[in-house]
Amino acid sequence: MTQETINIKGMMCGHCQATVEKAIKAVKGVKSVTVDLAKKQATVEYDAAATDISNIKKAVVDAGYDVVV
Repeated sequence: MTQETINIKGMMCGHCQATVEKAIKAVKGVKSVTVDLAKKQATVEYDAAATDISNIKKAVVDAGYDVVV
């Protein structure tokens, strides 16, 4: 398992938090995700053999949010 934290721009409320969490969970290979609205971060645990961080970041962008590098 691989764990990474993604900084996300544009989350303003609980609905945003839930949307990001749902988008990340939909990525095949993601085992768990915790979205922290206050820190504007998502901590993701995933199977590196099934996906990579670029697919997870793409899911966040596709949901309408920006990934901060």
